[in-house]
Amino acid sequence: MIRPLPCAIALAVLLSAPIAVLAQPEQSDFSAALANSTPEQRASFQTAYMKKNLSLTADQLPKVEAINLDTAQQMEPVLKGTQGKLLKLRAARGIEQKKETALQGVLTPAQFQTFLASREDVKQKLEEHLRAKKSGSGGN
Repeated sequence: MIRPLPCAIALAVLLSAPIAVLAQPEQSDFSAALANSTPEQRASFQTAYMKKNLSLTADQLPKVEAINLDTAQQMEPVLKGTQGKLLKLRAARGIEQKKETALQGVLTPAQFQTFLASREDVKQKLEEHLRAKKSGSGGN
């Protein structure tokens, strides 16, 4: 069974991390992979992803870029901090909630629903990946 707390922390920051960083097979620690990316890299990746998948307009793009950069900068101390997992989870959830609220003011209702659906898809894929990794590593 997947422990919900580490999975929730990973999910909270997953959309802020470049896929290239997450896909590094030599990185066994998800947190270390995230810590090796800059807020600017995470924001740039996410903006490009959102531009493509949400068909952002020229008016929306700079607003979404600013929201993503602000979110990534706020997430930086959470990723690199020494707080316990529960405190990190709370902080990450708060940051993500602020981001959602900001995005609702920029995206159309259809775009926002697509954003939420995409987030759920990423969550499911992460959980599958963690299950496979755990079963492949003998439960470590």
